[in-house]
Amino acid sequence: MIKEARFLSRDKAEQEDITYWKSKSPEERLSILQDLREQYIRLFLKEKGGYEAREGLQRVYRIVERA
Repeated sequence: MIKEARFLSRDKAEQEDITYWKSKSPEERLSILQDLREQYIRLFLKEKGGYEAREGLQRVYRIVERA
């Protein structure tokens, strides 16, 4: 793998981030999100008994009243 480092303006870096994530499929994005959650749990919640959070993403529904 070729690694590349570039110095960008903040706006350009944000635009490239958006372009990168848009290029990924929804399945790839969810897989990466789950990997990040597991890393966070291992690093920060292990001592607090946070492993029960590993079951998956919690589904939250919210009803929004439209005006």
